[in-house]
Amino acid sequence: MAVKLDVNQRIQLHSPTLKKDGRHYYPSRIEEKNADSLYIAEPLDGTVPVFIPLRQEIEVIFNDEKGTYLFKTKVIGRVEKNIRLLQITMPEAVEKINRRDYFRLQVFIPFTFRVLPEEVYQHGFPRKQKTIKSTVLKSHLLKDEADKLEGIIKDISGGGALVAVSEKIDLKVGDHLEMWLPITFQEEPIYLWADVVRTLPNPDATRWNRDIGVSFCKINERDRDSIISHVLSLQRALLQKGTLQSDSDM
Repeated sequence: MAVKLDVNQRIQLHSPTLKKDGRHYYPSRIEEKNADSLYIAEPLDGTVPVFIPLRQEIEVIFNDEKGTYLFKTKVIGRVEKNIRLLQITMPEAVEKINRRDYFRLQVFIPFTFRVLPEEVYQHGFPRKQKTIKSTVLKSHLLKDEADKLEGIIKDISGGGALVAVSEKIDLKVGDHLEMWLPITFQEEPIYLWADVVRTLPNPDATRWNRDIGVSFCKINERDRDSIISHVLSLQRALLQKGTLQSDSDM
């Protein structure tokens, strides 16, 4: 399949050497390329480099606007520049592994959120949550923790989620939310802003009786990479257990 691999393309790496605490995928990025090789950023576990031996075969997964793709390659060198790079072979073939921009995985994870006033949303998303403290958003951020609302994440991808909340919370399409998602291996929950894109009552549920579809409209791309890595790791574990169908089986 002819898929263009460009410099700055964000990717996910998997190999047998990357298994740690159930996590199989780590984010990276294509930094350079030539006719025969790609040069990718050395993956990190937090701030600790993840060691991949030379000649180790790895899988690389990446997304574009048409879907999610996988190719196999091999680590053939290391390069020290302003950052550490791994040299990998240019793939001979690229396989499309699902039909959507992001694989969506069913989960059941508690999360917290607040409704964002329009004037706060229009001010712009901060790169880091702590930077809000020096802006006009300070008073909003410093609201008591008791102001946060609770819900359940029912499924999630790198682009959005289906969540369940109480019908007493009057959410409608077009509302903006700030969300705290404790879904990765990080100690702190991921902080992002989302738009409500659909609502649907769920009369069979008790406490969480309204389903809300949200699109992650404002998110640090590193956090999006963390979500995708986590989802892909869970997907692979379920496939290995035989409890999830691969896209090729559907």
